[in-house]
Amino acid sequence: MQKRLFLFIALLAFVVSATMAQITTSGVSGLVTANGEKVIGATVTATHLPTGAVYRSVTNAAGRFTIQGMRAGGPYKVEIYYIGYKPKEIENVTLKLGEMADLSSQLEEDAQVLGDVVVKGKLGLNTSKTGAAASYSAEDIAKMPSINHSIGDITRLNPFVSVSDKGAMSFAGINNRYNSFQVDGAVNNDVFGLTDNGQNGGQAGAQPISTETIEQLQVSIAPFDVRQSGFTGGSINAITKSGTNEFHGSVYGNWLNKDLIGSKYTLKNGKDSQKYNDQTDYRYGVTLGGPIIKNKLFFFANYEKSNQEYTNNYGYGSAASKLGEEGFKVADEVLSILKDKGYPETSYNNPKNYTKSDKAGIKLDWNINDKHKATFGWRMVNGKQLNKNSTAAYLNASNYQYDFISKANTFTAELNSNFNEKMNNQFQASYVRVRDHREPYGIAPMIEISNVGDGTLSLGTERSSTANGLDQDVASFTDNFNLYLGNHTLTFGTHGEYYKFRNLFIQDNYGSYYFDNFDDFKMFANGQTTAASTDKDGKTTYYNTLKRYRYGTANVSVTGDPRWAAEFAAGQIGFYAQDKFNVTRNLELTYGLRMDIPLFFDTPTENKDFNASSAKQGWNVVTNHKLSSTPLWSPRVGFRWNVEKEHDVVLRGGAGIFTGRIPFVWLSNNFSNTGIQTSVYDVKASSGMEEGKQNAGNLSNVALITDPYKQNENTDKLKASGTQTVNVFSDDFKFTQNLRLDLALDFTLAGIDFTLEGVYSKNLNDIYYKDLTRVAAGKTVGQAYESLSFDNRPMFKKITDASDPNLSKFRNIYMLDNTSKGYSYNLSLSAAKHFDFGLDLAASYTYSRSKSVNCGTSSVAQSNFNYNYTYQNPNDPELGFTAFNIPHQIKVSAFYHKDYAKHWNTTVGLIYTGNSGSPYSIYYDGDLNGDGSSDNDLLFIPTDAQIDKMQFLATKNYTAEQQRENLKAWIAGDSYLSKHRGEYYQRYADNEPFESHFDFHLAQTYKFKVGSQVHSVELSFDVLNIGNMLNKKWGRYTSTGSALYYSPVTYKGEGTFQFLHSGDYDMRSYSDYYSRWRGQIGLKYTF
Repeated sequence: MQKRLFLFIALLAFVVSATMAQITTSGVSGLVTANGEKVIGATVTATHLPTGAVYRSVTNAAGRFTIQGMRAGGPYKVEIYYIGYKPKEIENVTLKLGEMADLSSQLEEDAQVLGDVVVKGKLGLNTSKTGAAASYSAEDIAKMPSINHSIGDITRLNPFVSVSDKGAMSFAGINNRYNSFQVDGAVNNDVFGLTDNGQNGGQAGAQPISTETIEQLQVSIAPFDVRQSGFTGGSINAITKSGTNEFHGSVYGNWLNKDLIGSKYTLKNGKDSQKYNDQTDYRYGVTLGGPIIKNKLFFFANYEKSNQEYTNNYGYGSAASKLGEEGFKVADEVLSILKDKGYPETSYNNPKNYTKSDKAGIKLDWNINDKHKATFGWRMVNGKQLNKNSTAAYLNASNYQYDFISKANTFTAELNSNFNEKMNNQFQASYVRVRDHREPYGIAPMIEISNVGDGTLSLGTERSSTANGLDQDVASFTDNFNLYLGNHTLTFGTHGEYYKFRNLFIQDNYGSYYFDNFDDFKMFANGQTTAASTDKDGKTTYYNTLKRYRYGTANVSVTGDPRWAAEFAAGQIGFYAQDKFNVTRNLELTYGLRMDIPLFFDTPTENKDFNASSAKQGWNVVTNHKLSSTPLWSPRVGFRWNVEKEHDVVLRGGAGIFTGRIPFVWLSNNFSNTGIQTSVYDVKASSGMEEGKQNAGNLSNVALITDPYKQNENTDKLKASGTQTVNVFSDDFKFTQNLRLDLALDFTLAGIDFTLEGVYSKNLNDIYYKDLTRVAAGKTVGQAYESLSFDNRPMFKKITDASDPNLSKFRNIYMLDNTSKGYSYNLSLSAAKHFDFGLDLAASYTYSRSKSVNCGTSSVAQSNFNYNYTYQNPNDPELGFTAFNIPHQIKVSAFYHKDYAKHWNTTVGLIYTGNSGSPYSIYYDGDLNGDGSSDNDLLFIPTDAQIDKMQFLATKNYTAEQQRENLKAWIAGDSYLSKHRGEYYQRYADNEPFESHFDFHLAQTYKFKVGSQVHSVELSFDVLNIGNMLNKKWGRYTSTGSALYYSPVTYKGEGTFQFLHSGDYDMRSYSDYYSRWRGQIGLKYTF
């Protein structure tokens, strides 16, 4: 690692000048005139009043000045001096992160210089941005109603952002895995790509940073400043608070319990939900900042602890569970059967859900002198969360649950240098260390039984938690050099990142058994591996009672370690140049060119047998493929035209190419799955077997082995199906890129600030997966089965070649490839109005559409292929809506602030969010088209006449005829399906119903003086989903911001189906936690 790191640093140092620059500062610029003429040589001094930091510049031959590398925030006092003119002071200037404040000024001539001209810092409409971007101050963050205190809570009013209940932020309808997130210049998004919210600590439910420590946060979707990159989704950039010349800080806490959470809401079945009998949720912390050496050296430190625990209302016996009373009886019988078979002891205990975290940090700011200023920082986040507790659709045994534990440490350093009025430089370095792992509650083979009531029963170690741990080390370096020449600001930069990963991930290490229903499980557990099925014509055939068996193990003879982990390193380095050209006082152009170079330091292991087969089959891929470091070019151009001098009308926009990473877990798959280090068994049931041939089924000779360490007793019976799952890259695979266009009009009308904006993104390089073992069978489903003559989707088969015996070794071969298909567009109208009496109003409406061929929502190659829903060719999937497609969003906020009686302040806020529900897909549970996936065949929505032709497999609880009639009734009762009969349900074709939610914030503050300082005590009360407080049918959440998927119809093979539900079956359920109102009391002392 050291040699690679030294090499990387050497490459970086070769050019002193970012592909993914982390913006941590602000700046000021402007044109100084007098009597209509440019003023050359005027002195400009900006003083940061809280710290005494001074920044200086001199106007150039064009009359312009620029100062960069300034602390965001303020207040600043800016002074402009020129001999023979009145000095001009601009007070109360507050700078937004990553933006340049326009302080253009006109000097007044006065030979006697009677006094300074003092003006307030009014900047009009946003004075520097060209593309879609927004900034949030500490004051904005403090007034936002929040319980989770997440970054998503801060950004949720942005018209281009949709936020899930997990805090995942999708920008402009694009996968949140394609976002970039930095704090104080350090990479803080989960670059490996496993977390729900895309941030470090996310798998443990922890927020990556205490919101109490954030000074400013910037969100960018289409920034045409080439310093910002590393994303094809959106960029989130935060800076933390700093010390000043006065000691300051806060002691704060937030609490809620069972009495501050709604007691009930109306369930789908019309019953009332259960009251939470126990609820604990608290957060407390302390911050302290101040001078170490006044005007010179400052510190800011913080510590925060949070703990959330609440009752899970979906456990055994719950009225909200889809298993129902009969399902719970089945669950008891399953435990009894397994106990007799020697299965490790377990139960259906129902622990409280919990999420716990600790956060700490310290930051040092050093004003070395007027020209040089440095910052150093350290932050820590430790998190722990219970996972896989029971849900509405799943009853999970205690040994199915696990703790996820995450520990992250971040170190940052930065040096800002203003050498003179013409040159500025910013250097940054950071190191992030993340250690994640899972701790299962039990060790046992996983058993999953579907159609238990209307739910699923799960026992044993969750298949992805049998061997799971991840180490990440990420180092980054940035240097930006700015040169000011007349009306031009030239920027030259380089930025690099180095990543080292160790990924322990062996799925199904204790064996995984899947069953379609309890009857099949019972037969299999008693040694009956096949069962008879009779169709409506009286023909009897046989099927395997075990639906699917999975087992994964490390090949110890190769690895020497039964818990072998893949290790690899990679990096990125890039260079750019940019010119910001002030064409006129009111027209600004920004244009630049970036070159990004991905770096790969390791090569996956060679699999000679696979490589030979690949050459013979013409696939032209190998396991030991080291990705190319071909440069990726990103030109950009943006403009800003102040149509009116006072900034009342601004037209802005631009076009550019954005280059991002992909989640490195997608690369890790290719290091883990070469077919050499591990063996993977994934065998599905046979059906349609004739009398006397039952023992020839794929799973006819497999037994239920309850010992997790003896699953190899089954493997000798499975080798014929192939033991190697291989992941490869296409020959010319590239990182993601998209073309993004933005056009916006900012204007003020009747005292209201409006923005009309449109953003269009077109994929240039996106991803999708192919399974090379599957080829077209030359017929459709309808041609294969007469009863399905209406279904014309193509069928597939596993490739065979008698001249290539190695092919039989490969179960699946997943190739990661690029596609240029896919796009998104977003149109937004927003308005904001500030009233002098303390009222702030804002509202926005956004219409969006986003399409792709693969949503990339999974971490595993097999899952990204298997869960990419299609009704055509899974190896060349059709364009469809994405899992992030939210067509309509309405956001409204009202905040009122009132100072009175000298010491008192009251803040009242109300937020409304209304949006289309989550996109959802409906697919068959089973492999209808023979592509090897049981989870990707989209439902054909049959007419009644077509249902009459279908074959159904009877069970003890449902006859074939009952299933047929129930399916008719179910389709007729669904608002979308009933209108699209005779069609395929296309990927995410529909969204759940429109949902509306209100959140409320109330804060009462008392201010008082201690010496020369103002102290305050604030008591706050936040209520989320306040509608449920008023009516138990209001505010219910079907959608929680993530895509949903349903598989109510089971495909049993050989053209037969099962619909094991009633005719009024409702596949949807409400979120038990989010459907309730939730209140939180806060107390904060600030000094």
